[in-house]
Amino acid sequence: MSGSHPTCTHHDDMPAIAVCTRCNGDICAPCHHADLRGFAICGPCRRQLLPPTIAWERDDHTSSLARFFTTAMMALRGPRSFFSRFSFGPHWGPAAFFGILCIAVGSAMGTGWQRAFSDTYAEQLQRVQADVGVSLPIIEFLVFATIPFAAVMLYFVHTALLFAMLRIARVQSASWTATARITGYSMAAHLLFVFPPVGQFSLGHFLMLIWLFNLEVAALRGLFGLRFWKSIGVVLLPLFVFMFTLG
Repeated sequence: MSGSHPTCTHHDDMPAIAVCTRCNGDICAPCHHADLRGFAICGPCRRQLLPPTIAWERDDHTSSLARFFTTAMMALRGPRSFFSRFSFGPHWGPAAFFGILCIAVGSAMGTGWQRAFSDTYAEQLQRVQADVGVSLPIIEFLVFATIPFAAVMLYFVHTALLFAMLRIARVQSASWTATARITGYSMAAHLLFVFPPVGQFSLGHFLMLIWLFNLEVAALRGLFGLRFWKSIGVVLLPLFVFMFTLG
């Protein structure tokens, strides 16, 4: 509240001009939209009513593989525009599965590049062999076999951290569903591990972090109306944890 005038539920520094007829929240001019009846509705509520705009979620009789790569390319080619017509939607499961799949595929590619080019990869396997007494082929199999489980953990830890940061930043419209959908599709950045290392420099790792940062900042600014520096502050901690977890 500012004096006797209410402020927007989604933008603390903006004066409210109407009340959303769906969630009863105060809304400012940038948040003001109308539903099919012509009644006032806020941006987040409007997004919940939009039909699926992401290929991964559409049932258009194309293959799952085609929808996966279409969605990934849309995210990678336009980090700033990908979330421009993004629907919050009632479900976060498809986005979570997409994100976990991207992490798993990207991690497998990154591990493959290490196996092919890293001087320390074989040494690390040999140290593990000395500690556990298992043959090298089995250890190498386990390295790849555990990738899906690590991908699940990495996705949920990252999502939980981003959700916590949004709560600390008092972004009221940032539900778990919305946050999980944002992080799920932002994980398309993990597919940039397709780029091989340049010498000892992990090019794919570097590009992945840059794209993940851009996607999540763009999502927070476009969907929740966060200012530039505030969105960076929210994203940084989950990004740092993500970076150090990957090594």
